[in-house]
Amino acid sequence: MQINYKKKRVAIYISALMMGYSFNAIAQETNAEDSELSLEVIEVTAQKRSQGLQDVPISISAISGDLLKSNNINSLTDMSSSVPNLNITKSGITNQIGIRGISSGGNKGFEQSVAMYVDEVYYGRDQLIQLPLVDLERVEILRGPQPILFGKNAIAGAISLSSARPTDDFEASISTLYEFEQEEVKTVGIISGPLTENLKGRFVASYREMDGWIENVALERTEPNTEQLYLRGMLEWDYENLTILLKAETSSFDTAGRAIENHSAIGSYSTIFSGALYVETDEDYKSQNNGQESDNKVDTLMLNVAYDINDFTITSTTAYLKYDTDELIDVDYTGLDLFNGSTQGERFRQWSQELRIASPTDGDLDYIAGIYLQDNELITYDNVLFGSTFAANPAYVPIVNGSWDRDFSQNSQVFSAFAQLNWRITDQLSVTAGARYSKEEKKAHRVLTLPGENTSGIPADALFPGSPAFGPQAGFEVMMGAIKIYAHDLDGTRNESQLDPLLNVQYELDDDTLFYASYTQGSKGGGFDIRSNSYPDNPVNPGSFEFEDEQATSYELGGKFGFGFIEINAATFFTHYEDLQVTQFDGTVGFNVQNAAEAEIKGIELDGRWLLSESLVLTGSLAYLDFEYLDFDVAQCAPDLVLPDQVLSSSVDGLCNLTGERAIYTPELSGNVRLQYQQDIGDWAYMTYSVNMEYSDEYNSGVTIDPNTMQDNYTRWGLRIALADYDDKWQIALIGNNITDERVMTLSNSLPFSTTLTGGTGVAYYGIYERPRSVAVEFSYNF
Repeated sequence: MQINYKKKRVAIYISALMMGYSFNAIAQETNAEDSELSLEVIEVTAQKRSQGLQDVPISISAISGDLLKSNNINSLTDMSSSVPNLNITKSGITNQIGIRGISSGGNKGFEQSVAMYVDEVYYGRDQLIQLPLVDLERVEILRGPQPILFGKNAIAGAISLSSARPTDDFEASISTLYEFEQEEVKTVGIISGPLTENLKGRFVASYREMDGWIENVALERTEPNTEQLYLRGMLEWDYENLTILLKAETSSFDTAGRAIENHSAIGSYSTIFSGALYVETDEDYKSQNNGQESDNKVDTLMLNVAYDINDFTITSTTAYLKYDTDELIDVDYTGLDLFNGSTQGERFRQWSQELRIASPTDGDLDYIAGIYLQDNELITYDNVLFGSTFAANPAYVPIVNGSWDRDFSQNSQVFSAFAQLNWRITDQLSVTAGARYSKEEKKAHRVLTLPGENTSGIPADALFPGSPAFGPQAGFEVMMGAIKIYAHDLDGTRNESQLDPLLNVQYELDDDTLFYASYTQGSKGGGFDIRSNSYPDNPVNPGSFEFEDEQATSYELGGKFGFGFIEINAATFFTHYEDLQVTQFDGTVGFNVQNAAEAEIKGIELDGRWLLSESLVLTGSLAYLDFEYLDFDVAQCAPDLVLPDQVLSSSVDGLCNLTGERAIYTPELSGNVRLQYQQDIGDWAYMTYSVNMEYSDEYNSGVTIDPNTMQDNYTRWGLRIALADYDDKWQIALIGNNITDERVMTLSNSLPFSTTLTGGTGVAYYGIYERPRSVAVEFSYNF
């Protein structure tokens, strides 16, 4: 009997580490006589109820907190390659989540196209994507528009993070990890259990630091150098039909440097930027920029109250969220003194309240309905300094020691009401219909100033024969006007409302086979451009301030199939996007926001899990994505010396037409496979062996079709070997990620001012790279 018990435990421990669509894939003996094995139901809350993953009629992935921990996944960016058609990146100034090729562009005035929720609280700002992932129960990724239960800004999908809850029994653990390649150290401590008869609590503390993988030869340090501290406390009170959960958490995540490296010098660039102006462009994990710093502090307080009455559940979620960010950005990404000392930062405060009711589900009709209120305040700043290297070209001497400073503030109030009704017409046929009405008011203020009192001024005849002399301030403003930067002070108020409907039809062929078809309309809110360098009424070079919302219409067909020890899920989708919010290059150094693109995406998503034996589990997923801009006539051009035959814009000089092209981050094929095996080691311990593979087709990591920003197709491998005792007291694991050391570029573009300073005869690029090979050892102990 002991041997049979251990084998069952083997299957259980294997399943606790399963990724994605098969997290918590526990093998169970469903028939004690013939020991038939089957996969346990995966519980998710994508529909604001606890449901089996196979019962949710949408394309959804789920990743367990155990998998995040066991594979040393510390952020959403680390996680993204584990889920096909999900892309999470950090650019030079913003962070972005993309699903099925749709993401927000590089402007902090945008709402995110993928709504992010943590314990049912909306985390809409892009800076929050960097939050450390610590002590989570699971992460759910919902693909396609999710407007009803996740709000109007879930136009491409939603990501929901669920923290581990307090436990009924006392438990405590500590784990520590050391990674050898980038010298990462991470320690996590957890204590959880009952405090009184009806009250239980959970506290988690995590500290992590890492040297990085890019050698900055200018500053003699390795980057990105990371330090993170995360604290969370939870109290849960249960009494009869009432549950009250109080959560307080705080985190700081600071980074010195970024994973940026320059590459692909073309034309005269290497000749001009040599000697005293030397810029290294070899892809060798070395950089020479003058410093990037990012200091972030996030605090959250959340109160969730759930009350059951006559099988109805009334839920109230109240939350206060704030964060502060200060960043130093060398925005030329080189060791030259071009834009050294440039800074940007944010101050964000948000209060939100959701109240909803969920009916019982044992009848022919059930529903979820509610209202949502949100009030937030955003303040941002960015200051760009012009350094001494500009003096190398006499034409740019008058801008040295000047700066261009932008300050932006915005207040927003949101009200929405939503309802989703499910009608079981027959035992096999069901229809789900829903809608969400949203109303939002935004008030914004943007001011751009041009402090030029420390510049040299412009001598007479310098601009053209007979041109007058200009003093420092006037001369600097003249020079800024030449590159389309103008001082201005703007105020605006925006009111918008949206009604987003959903219709989903499900047919259960039997208990293990579900087919569904859905129609959804989604939207993403309009707003105000934070970063434009000019104002809309400028008669010479107009800028932008207000932009409109964007819309999506999506169709999806899918099926979910279970065969006891095998599960297969499939979905095919078609989505049409209109009025896509894009950052339009102004031809010099800035971008303006416009609703200037229309796109069509379609594809297929497959995933499955297969319990090969009590001790062996196989999981996998595959995605095919076809993306096409139906209309994008105002796109940024690649440098002419790289692509001299680009299709030019028919409406704006200096821009290009990318109609018919794919967008950034849209590989045609992507997928992953994981195989995990476990075996007994005598009567006292067991070994776990897992290997995983991630594949991606080539994709463009830049916003143009420049061939120098292409990322080739790649395959990455990871492995984990762990030894643990059967009493769950301790475990030691060896973790290897990207063990073949694939070089993966997540974002690239031409270096700022590279074509300007070479007179269009040369160009070079910067790239942001994912983590190379990492090998870590982790020890965990449970008290």
